Amino acid sequence: MIIEKQNFLNALYMVVITITTIGYGETFKLGTGGEIFTLFLIIAGVGTVGYTLVSAVEFMIENSLTGMMGRRKMRKDIENMVGHYILCGYGRVGQHIADDLDNADTNFVVVEKDPASADRAEAAGYAVIKADATKDEALKEAGIDKARGLVSALSSDAENLYITLTARELCPHLFIVSRCDSEESASKLRRAGADRVISPHSIGGRRMAAMLLKPMVWDYLDLVTRGQYIEFNIENLEWRIDDVEIQPNSNLDGKTIGEAKIYAISGALVLAVKKRGMSFNTKPSKDTRLDPGDYIIAIGTVEQLAKLEEIATSTSWSQGGRYA
Repeated sequence: MIIEKQNFLNALYMVVITITTIGYGETFKLGTGGEIFTLFLIIAGVGTVGYTLVSAVEFMIENSLTGMMGRRKMRKDIENMVGHYILCGYGRVGQHIADDLDNADTNFVVVEKDPASADRAEAAGYAVIKADATKDEALKEAGIDKARGLVSALSSDAENLYITLTARELCPHLFIVSRCDSEESASKLRRAGADRVISPHSIGGRRMAAMLLKPMVWDYLDLVTRGQYIEFNIENLEWRIDDVEIQPNSNLDGKTIGEAKIYAISGALVLAVKKRGMSFNTKPSKDTRLDPGDYIIAIGTVEQLAKLEEIATSTSWSQGGRYA
């Protein structure tokens, strides 16, 4: 426009066909100044456009390769998992389950067919399989034959029932927890093979009523089970309630609670004992005998419960409370 005294449209048209190397021809005769300007425009403009296109292609290819490599690594990690958990569904309930499993430093796989929900789980750093959990192939890909447990947290009782049936057939020894929204579905889910059936609405309602009637009790339970109490700003408490199985030939095998000196050695407090085929003994005495396969329900810090698990599974502990 300045050099050749042309209008805006003609000048713009000449610049675009020049830097894109289309070259339809000159719409007007170029003078010496216009020719010199065009030379610099070709060198600078074409180079800039070429660099921009190459950068854009590299960006797309790099992201594509990164995504492929990430998914391949995730599949490899899932294949190598043993004793993990499978979470079917990453909705409102599933997200809370995933967060608690992650806080417990537990390996788990999320199976979610909804792309948006699967992407959210991936963004949270969880191992995700984007598939329909009601399909055999999806559960097999999640390593159900090597899994320790499965939780079906979908919003549909019919889908949870189908997942429970499929999981029980694929892995008879698997521990299965299923969500249900209607009371009528609970018995069907148990018959289908669910070891535990949870109704979020029922539990939420009962807990709200209990919190209304006994607020201090529930404040205390929140304190010891979640590890923090926000209202009073007491943070980083590590109290937990956990179960520990007595292993054969361990240092607790065949001993009574009094003989084992569990509290003196570990610092964990025994709340209950569950023997095979029997209900919970919620008032275990010091004469309660511990046998292989029995479960101890105890409360303590993370370190105390770890020490309790050590003496319940190890043979390196002596009566004096020292490790070999």
